[in-house]
Amino acid sequence: MHTPAPKDPSLPAKFVLACVLCQSEFPAALMYRCPECAGALEPRYALTGMVRHDHPDPEQVYFDLLPLTSRDFLDSGVTVRTPCRPAPRLGEAIGVPGLWIKDESQQPTRTTKDRLASLVTAVLRQFGVKEFVGSSTGNSSTALARAVRMDPTMQAWFFCGKDFVANHDIPDDSRTVLTVVDGSYVDATAEARRYAAAEDIHLDAGFFNWARREGLKLAYLEAFDAMDRTPDVVVQAVSSGMGMLAAHKGAREYLAMGELSHMPAFLMVQEESCAPAARGWQEGRTELSDVHRIENPRGLATAILLGDGAPYYRYLHSIAADTGGAIVSAARPDLVTARRMLSELEGIDVCYASAAAIAGVRDRAAAGLIRPDETVLVNLTGRSRMVDGL
Repeated sequence: MHTPAPKDPSLPAKFVLACVLCQSEFPAALMYRCPECAGALEPRYALTGMVRHDHPDPEQVYFDLLPLTSRDFLDSGVTVRTPCRPAPRLGEAIGVPGLWIKDESQQPTRTTKDRLASLVTAVLRQFGVKEFVGSSTGNSSTALARAVRMDPTMQAWFFCGKDFVANHDIPDDSRTVLTVVDGSYVDATAEARRYAAAEDIHLDAGFFNWARREGLKLAYLEAFDAMDRTPDVVVQAVSSGMGMLAAHKGAREYLAMGELSHMPAFLMVQEESCAPAARGWQEGRTELSDVHRIENPRGLATAILLGDGAPYYRYLHSIAADTGGAIVSAARPDLVTARRMLSELEGIDVCYASAAAIAGVRDRAAAGLIRPDETVLVNLTGRSRMVDGL
């Protein structure tokens, strides 16, 4: 049984919402964009008295750093705690002896997106929302559908582009409905927005949904706690990059609490065939324009094939610039090689998006941009649900 959600849309002051861009603060509420500048919002906490609770569910362990006023809003078993360990054989092979890997492929739907699903559904319950509309290239919607099915009072409608149908694992029933759009991910997102408006159903805000990012943050808090040192570089493959915003926020919180000794550099990796953010970074741009848009993204790393990065790029650029990091791309052959090396040297089968992160580290190390004495944490965000991984 879930505790009934409060009737008042405001909540007790465990957290406030703050704009990532203009720093304006607002009382906790179910809104996703800053009323002042339309920037992304994030929950902020007092960061005093945080206790790691002894519990099998990660959300319960780190409850003090989550935007929830009651543990009863959480469903048990939506996520699991995943291993973070040194990877010496792979590290030596790619020139990074201090390599650590966080293996999110151990999550129930095989990707880190189970973490966002747990927090999204919990936050919606907290605000009394039982129906929502969403879209994704596959992993997010698959994870959200599983979380919805764990709560018989919830219902969701998902939209996807025709090229991403195979990435979805959503039983089509009365509570989790998948609609295929004859177009791209961007087209599917636009159709989801129209449907939500027409039917007056809550729309999941994707990248701008702070509940998503707070869930993804937990993978990094687990990793930081598992490591015997603060990483010098944190690496993840990105599309919109909400996982990197989550990682950076977790690092900021841990740094403020004295749990990290310094802020890591953040390295974001895209596949070369669909790398609008990496191109913008290489060109020295702080914003993307129409020339960076890729109308029909193609590549091996289907989980990160987002052709229009303009709405998100300024956040990624800020993180990379502020931490001494970068946004880079990796070529298709390098993704294939990195995936094989992970399997052969570390016994981990990942998707090509995860392999892209390793490929990016390998390229940077070969160019002397990651030193052999640096500790590098790579978040392997998942593995493919398809047999051949293509």
